[in-house]
Amino acid sequence: MSNTFRYDKTYESELIALLKKEPEWNSFTRTGAIDVFKSALLSSQTYICKSQSEVCGYIRALVDGFGIYVSELYVAPAFRNNGYGKELLKELLKELKQDHPDQVVYVLSDEDLYYEKIGCKRVGSVFQL
Repeated sequence: MSNTFRYDKTYESELIALLKKEPEWNSFTRTGAIDVFKSALLSSQTYICKSQSEVCGYIRALVDGFGIYVSELYVAPAFRNNGYGKELLKELLKELKQDHPDQVVYVLSDEDLYYEKIGCKRVGSVFQL
């Protein structure tokens, strides 16, 4: 069983600890970047996913008036292939479409196979949800 929540600072240490285990996420968690990342988590549309009271993933989107851009979607390796990524996307879309019904949602990602697998439409070099 999992739950998604709007991100707030109470989840910061658990999320950062999770990302620090992943070398490819070092650009967010390294010294010099971590404070900027922590601020971005709070100033963006960010949601976390918990499974059995443990943070297992997050999603962060940017809203600028022209579109909505999913910047990051992360699910910890031990929790992958259980639908948590889809759950995070669904929660984000539900919330954002209420406040921004006419804006298109795009995904900025290098994980093309994942977004193709879940049925997203490729639009140039990005995907549209």
